[in-house]
Amino acid sequence: MVTLLDRLQTIDRRWIYLCLALACGIPFIRPFRLPTGVSPETQRLYDTIEKCPAGKVVLVDSAWDQGSQGENEGQVEVVFDHLFRKKIPFVVVSNDNPLAPRFAEEVIARLVRKKYPDRKYGTDWVTLGLFKGDWQGMQQISKDIRRQYPRDYYGNSLDDSDKLPLMQSVRNIDDIYLVFSCTYTPSENWIPFVHGVYGTHVGFGCTSIQSTTYYRYILSGQLSGMLVGVRGAAEYDSILHPDMADRDSQGTRLIVPLAFGQLVIILAVVIGNIGYFASLRKERRDA
Repeated sequence: MVTLLDRLQTIDRRWIYLCLALACGIPFIRPFRLPTGVSPETQRLYDTIEKCPAGKVVLVDSAWDQGSQGENEGQVEVVFDHLFRKKIPFVVVSNDNPLAPRFAEEVIARLVRKKYPDRKYGTDWVTLGLFKGDWQGMQQISKDIRRQYPRDYYGNSLDDSDKLPLMQSVRNIDDIYLVFSCTYTPSENWIPFVHGVYGTHVGFGCTSIQSTTYYRYILSGQLSGMLVGVRGAAEYDSILHPDMADRDSQGTRLIVPLAFGQLVIILAVVIGNIGYFASLRKERRDA
């Protein structure tokens, strides 16, 4: 028996790769849903958006691109979905990433096409595009958004009331209820230069590996909520759609193969350790 267990250490790694491929691939071929618990940081972001008062907008800093698309796209998708559902107008900017506005617009266009065909650009949302300077840009947006953005992403003047009626009531940070920054590593400068100075709510959507950096702001109350990787997107989708059959966001689609893939890795670690301790026992017995 010990000899048999000892052989667990010599399993051909290709079998592990095959199990990993099947665990991650089958949920894409035959999609299904798993029950999803909701973490406190995800619930807090949802509750904050739910409390958005009339006449205020949400500023979405969507600064991700293809490098972190797997995690960030699902996060920004569910937040846009929530804002459209609640009819909360929003303004999209991109901190220091010229590629990011196109990705955000593609997510919005998909939601409008599939779920919200009555939502209109310029009235329900506006995309302003890139801003440079990080905290300097944040300060300028807070003081006078037109000094930072005289025109939107498509070249329309922010003072054009026909094309951008939404922007006629958005002048500075007083008109913004929440800043939601979604990218691989959201800039912490949103916290001291916007929340710290003006008291504006700030929420983050970040990759899982970077999330530990930001939990201290959750505990201190400086962050109103946070979406962590694919898990955060799937959790938020589960709040928006209590019926699992209604969930179809990127996060919900990816959480099942992610969970199964991690399960295979955990089992491989357990099996390897069983083989290791069995080999030690065999060595002691043969000594």
